[in-house]
Amino acid sequence: MGHKTLLSAVFLTATCGIATFAVNAESLFTPFSDSKSPEEKRIHFTPFELITAVNGDKFTALPVSGRLTRQSVELPESYSPEHVINNYLAQLKKLNAEVLFNCTAASCGDGQAMQRQLKPLREVNADYHSAYVAAKMKGAGGDVYSSIYAVNREGRYTYLQVDTLEAIPEPLDLIKASSSFLQQAQNEVEIKDMGSDDAKDSADHPLLGRMPGSYIAHYKQTNFTQVPVIVGIAGADYQTKSLDAKLTQIIYRMPESYSLFEINSNYAAAAQKLAAERVFHCKGTACGDDDSLINAIKLIKDDKEDEWQEYQLFKLSHAKGDVYFDIYSQGYFDGTPADTTLRVMELSTLKDDRVAINLDALTDAISQTGKATLEGLLFDYDSERMLPESKPVLDVLASYLKQHPALSFYVVGHTDDKGERSYNQSLSERRAAAVIKQLSDGFQIPSAQLTAHGNGEYSPVASNTNDAGQKLNRRVELVLRSDKK
Repeated sequence: MGHKTLLSAVFLTATCGIATFAVNAESLFTPFSDSKSPEEKRIHFTPFELITAVNGDKFTALPVSGRLTRQSVELPESYSPEHVINNYLAQLKKLNAEVLFNCTAASCGDGQAMQRQLKPLREVNADYHSAYVAAKMKGAGGDVYSSIYAVNREGRYTYLQVDTLEAIPEPLDLIKASSSFLQQAQNEVEIKDMGSDDAKDSADHPLLGRMPGSYIAHYKQTNFTQVPVIVGIAGADYQTKSLDAKLTQIIYRMPESYSLFEINSNYAAAAQKLAAERVFHCKGTACGDDDSLINAIKLIKDDKEDEWQEYQLFKLSHAKGDVYFDIYSQGYFDGTPADTTLRVMELSTLKDDRVAINLDALTDAISQTGKATLEGLLFDYDSERMLPESKPVLDVLASYLKQHPALSFYVVGHTDDKGERSYNQSLSERRAAAVIKQLSDGFQIPSAQLTAHGNGEYSPVASNTNDAGQKLNRRVELVLRSDKK
């Protein structure tokens, strides 16, 4: 066909002496014979703007709306934008179209601004040598608008985009409503029971149950420890309060069908039924950086999204001792719930009935069995930090070691079997090393006299199936060495 027969208008009909046509946007204009890389986008119904005037980088636009077909092609670089637009103008004339606006080169104003206004399918990033025409036509079914934009990418190709908009009433019958639904009883989302996936030897706390369908991913109980809770936030700083308490910490994995709002609202409702006082509450970014919050209260969690987090702290006044509980929930970037941590803190004082060690008892135990359990050595929760209440035991131990400087010993840490084996092994080693450091730094016991060893959960002295047995298994022992390794 060559450059002489570039394109033609199709589907012309005669109606009362006015040129009209049956619209088929894909074939309103036949394509250039040597076009390539075609792209097309169709939008069922959309608002659309046609440029009707240009002043530098400012545009006057005519708003229309309807069904849009957007087509683009690449033409050889030998086609100038003016030549392309002139061919379309010739065809528009045959269609008896009303040209609303036409510009070429400098009269199109700022080329980059025009590209931002038109939002072409492809970002051309050209030298903005462009041409444009907007026209209105009478179609058999109503008005049809066309916007034609050509811009030259110097040394490469000429980009051509043709927008055809059929002005139609907005189709508002695409969605069907059923009033019969309003007569039906509400059906809740079915949630499967996942209790069989609970962590070994875990259980809900008697004070607060679980959300249906959740399961316990992590569980830990400690008879006496110091638990930090958040009571206020000032800027990036967390105001915490340390509670001396029996701690039950449960991490629940939640079904995706719950929202964080539903999870936290249910815990708040449960607290209200208990007549608990809400001490502190924060939500989303008001809770600050989630990683910092997790560190402030020493949770076993990964950080997720600042926007999707919520923390609540409640207090229950009780004749046998106050009880605090807090709930920290997290979600992913789309609001899907991640884990929710529940901590119940039953305030108590230190029970020192485990401290049954004195110098004579320690001496007898070592001479008779070669080892002694150092009752009364107490550590912070999940930490090697020794509590001040351990000082009397260290005094006795230091006195014994100074009386027997020629003897060498292992200091051996033990744990119960809660948690991961690798974690228990590491914790037992760190606690044994902490005892040696206290003796070396505070009592000048030669470090060569003592060797730290962690035995984790592998040498229980009682059953781990109950609190009493677990308590006995969490211990540090002094073991006599007969070698000089």
